[in-house]
Amino acid sequence: MTQTGAVFTVTDRHIARWRQMRSLLFVVLVTIAMFQGEPRPGLTGRGLALFAGVAAGGAAWAAMALRAGGERIQRYTVAACMLAGLWLTAVGPGGFGPCYLLAAVAMGVASLPLVVAAVLAGAGAVALAITLAVVGTPLEPIVLWTGAMLLVLLLALVRRQREERAAQDRLLAGEQAKAAALAERARLAREIHDVLAHSLSALSVQLETAAALLERDRAADAAAIVDRAGRLARDGLTETRRAVGALRGDPVPLAELVGELAAGYRADLGAPAAFAVEGAPRELTAETGLALFRGAQEALTNVRKHAPGSAVDVRLAYLPGTVRLTVRNDGPAGPPATGLSSGYGLTGLRERAELAGGSVEAGPCDGGWSVDVKMPA
Repeated sequence: MTQTGAVFTVTDRHIARWRQMRSLLFVVLVTIAMFQGEPRPGLTGRGLALFAGVAAGGAAWAAMALRAGGERIQRYTVAACMLAGLWLTAVGPGGFGPCYLLAAVAMGVASLPLVVAAVLAGAGAVALAITLAVVGTPLEPIVLWTGAMLLVLLLALVRRQREERAAQDRLLAGEQAKAAALAERARLAREIHDVLAHSLSALSVQLETAAALLERDRAADAAAIVDRAGRLARDGLTETRRAVGALRGDPVPLAELVGELAAGYRADLGAPAAFAVEGAPRELTAETGLALFRGAQEALTNVRKHAPGSAVDVRLAYLPGTVRLTVRNDGPAGPPATGLSSGYGLTGLRERAELAGGSVEAGPCDGGWSVDVKMPA
């Protein structure tokens, strides 16, 4: 994002610099043309009036090109350039005086509020037509110069709208990049929570049990529990590597992992834990597979915490267009609706499922608790 933003900034700076140089080149060319025409600017009489107009118009033109001062100064320079053009048109008819008005219109639209620029352009077009008519200019040149002013005004408006749209697109792209970064941070937070909530909660239970056994001088039983805790820690590392793989987009062996969760519950608590797969298993995206696996993980962690030892039934159903995971236990009711294994369990699970187009339902059923996760296949 930073690199992209830097590219846009450099490009805009180069475009602005090129436009400044182009405008300064034009004022030089127009000035040279004014000195080549008849009557020519000089230091006496009519020539002095033309010289004063060329000097004032050129200075105002250069100030507009360089964007000298703020918006208020820009209004004055645009108006000054128009007045200089009108003066040169009146003093030296048939010359290039109207060019100063064309430049004022183009740069006024680019640097001033649209209403102000439009008023100045309209007033300048009317004043130019009147000035040309007063000095006896034929109708065709009057129509040509005023039409040129209107054309320049329209082109400047189109360019301004295009630039504003491009700026809005860049701003939107920046906001989308920020939103994507926040979404990725939320995704990483969910992964960290899910891994730690499952592994550390089970590890904590084992260590507390070992400490209680040691207090009763049951060292052999405590050693077995500590060994089990070590295996849970290693499983936690494996789970962390699996989460990293899922973040990278690696496929998740869903049926195998959910079966291992049920077997682990059965081995740890000596309680019935049935696991069944319905339908023909098929490969799922990493996001979908991980959401279903986390659903089983959270649900079984919740049972360990709120109804340890209760019978558990885990079903994974591959349905047409949908994969459904259901975890039910026959123990007491589960936790409040604010969470499963923690205050963020159910919230994170729902967020994960909704981001992948799925849904999560959790609540009491038949004297126990049920977690139902549905994901599009």
